[in-house]
Amino acid sequence: MAKRILCIEDDPQMRFLVGMALEGAGYEMEEASDGKQGLDRAMETVPDLILCDINMPGMNGFETLEELRKHKSTSYIPFIFMTGESPRTYLRKGMNLGANDFIMKPIDMGDLIKSVQVRLQEVDRNNEEKQKTITDLSESITRALPHELHTPMTGILGLAELLKDQADEMTPSDAKELAELLFASAVRMNQTLEKFWIHTQCLLLPNDNAKLSASRQTGTKNIDVSIHRLAEELARSHKRSADLTLNLVPLSVAISERYFEQVMSQIIENAFKFSTEGTIVSVSTASKNTSGLILVKDHGRGMSEDQIQKIHAFMQFDRERHEQQGLGLGLMIAKRLLKIHDGKLEITSGLGQGTTVAITLPLLS
Repeated sequence: MAKRILCIEDDPQMRFLVGMALEGAGYEMEEASDGKQGLDRAMETVPDLILCDINMPGMNGFETLEELRKHKSTSYIPFIFMTGESPRTYLRKGMNLGANDFIMKPIDMGDLIKSVQVRLQEVDRNNEEKQKTITDLSESITRALPHELHTPMTGILGLAELLKDQADEMTPSDAKELAELLFASAVRMNQTLEKFWIHTQCLLLPNDNAKLSASRQTGTKNIDVSIHRLAEELARSHKRSADLTLNLVPLSVAISERYFEQVMSQIIENAFKFSTEGTIVSVSTASKNTSGLILVKDHGRGMSEDQIQKIHAFMQFDRERHEQQGLGLGLMIAKRLLKIHDGKLEITSGLGQGTTVAITLPLLS
């Protein structure tokens, strides 16, 4: 199917010439004689690309682009300005509004077609990359999720059946041991489901202004208390209490306690998971201008620069050689929650050199 180009131009002769060039190159052209008509047409038909004059009566080109970028259905459409004015006059303003290119009048139709082709090819490449990401994500979920839910459920069912069938013959000590194993399996499953819930929140929260605002305004007071509790719990669960070093100062940050604890639990959990017993895991806090800084450092196997760049949901590196529990969601959850709350996560690492994660969050007003 031919790509559809919307030409917004108040000069009918120019629209005719552009239409001839576009149709000769295999495109379909829709036209509008002013910005308002062009906006309505774009909202109605959602073209593949928009060509637009700048100086038009009524709604000019800048106003048209600004309105188009406000609407989800038209915000991503490639937009090329056509103008007879000096580029210096309009270039910065147009780019700030999201224009993709400028074509100078009188228009060389060969240049126009080339610009259209380049912008449409960029869209195709972006769509291919997005589809690849979706495919990779789907494959990762398909591989990881059944294992992560099936393993603890198998344990729960097996242990429960054993308890049901042999309860009368068990000593209190045996029953306690079974109960502890049941509890551990249930905790693992609950952690997996909790990660999925938080991951969903990461996707929904940016569009829920009321909930996001409440999280920022409520914040977490005295993060040293939360970090101290979480870090000690995780160290005990890994039987590595002696490896934990804390250097914490009281700070309050603009992210709700539940989200903050999710961020910290993911980061600290990874520090223990990917380092060996007898090596130090340290957590420290400090204030930096109007932000709080949290450093989590381990001396584990580390990550390559390529692995750091590829961190995304459900990815686990070298799972074939380094089997571990979990969906690989931890770092992505932390990164997204921080970004939503105007924070930042930076990773410094090298293979065999350990990893340092630096977390920055706005201080609570």
